[in-house]
Amino acid sequence: MIKWLLFLLIAFFLASEVNLNTSLYRYEDNQIEITFPVWQTDTPWYYMKWNPAKEEFIHHRGPKAG
Repeated sequence: MIKWLLFLLIAFFLASEVNLNTSLYRYEDNQIEITFPVWQTDTPWYYMKWNPAKEEFIHHRGPKAG
């Protein structure tokens, strides 16, 4: 069971566009943004953005409503 979950997680990340911004000097520049799938970045099935400095956590499934 764990092997299949790990396999699905790896497949998810391979089919996603992952933007990871890091900085040692500016805490505000640290963030991660995941868009799934990579071939449909304008209307993704899943989108997540996390920025700990701004206490920002955005995620939604399906196209973002206007």
